[in-house]
Amino acid sequence: MVERMPVFVTDGILPAPMSTSAALPSAFSLPGGAGLLALVERVFSLVARERMTPQERALLEQIHELSGSFGGYILEAEDRDDLINRIDAVIGDPRFHEAQQFVGESTRDGLLPEGEGGFAEGSNEEVSPAVLVQALGPASVPFLHNLHLNLAETMRCLGHLMEKMPPDIAGSLTPDAPNKSEDPLAFINSPSVPVPVAEALLASLRICALVLAPVALLFKQGAAEPWLKLAIAELLASSSRRGLALAAAMSGAEVSVDLLPTDERLDLTGLEQHSKAVQLAYARFNMAAERSGEPVYPSSS
Repeated sequence: MVERMPVFVTDGILPAPMSTSAALPSAFSLPGGAGLLALVERVFSLVARERMTPQERALLEQIHELSGSFGGYILEAEDRDDLINRIDAVIGDPRFHEAQQFVGESTRDGLLPEGEGGFAEGSNEEVSPAVLVQALGPASVPFLHNLHLNLAETMRCLGHLMEKMPPDIAGSLTPDAPNKSEDPLAFINSPSVPVPVAEALLASLRICALVLAPVALLFKQGAAEPWLKLAIAELLASSSRRGLALAAAMSGAEVSVDLLPTDERLDLTGLEQHSKAVQLAYARFNMAAERSGEPVYPSSS
């Protein structure tokens, strides 16, 4: 399971500014918004084809392998806690991120037509991707509808954010920006990323891992009881809402309370101030301990 570790600042009294840049490229590595759901639709449209281009066949084979290994592993969950632990285990596997990057590059090579899977701004159309409903059952429809709305609104917010950024910074956060040397989970232990922000980034990564479970069901690479299907749908919806909260806070874009309740929104200014206060407290504690010469954790013997 991916856990947040305590941070002890010892290399200076001034805390680093809050940053999410270490994780954003990974969040962009797969088609965002409704494009992620369109990717699932597109993969299963390829299954019925008699002829495929080499790129399409490579994408299909990669998704098939991903869903069989990681998706199948998630489907072996025995209860909800085990399900979350398995999702986080997938996120912590470097092979998942390598494969994720390959899939993202493949879809940007023209395999996902521009605008496919889009969601009209302000639309209230009932949306639930047919293939995911097929995999997770009719009880999942309300959650998949919320998933689609949340992802589409997240991409609108991120687009608003990119427009406000200087070109050099915006370019570093695009899907085409090099990220092979970056640790996609660096934000978890970063002292400059407050816990609620790290949790929101982690939720966004969970979506990319969790969606492989219904894909595995569609490929008949596993089975799931009704409770598990419903839990997957619920987690997809709730994780997408956490990601939307971060995108809305970063961009300053207006988001309807129907999509994002007030009590679930993030105050980045307040979080940054709290994060700096905590880091300063740790720094002062460590400096005082060093000056005293006394052990920070005395032996009990």
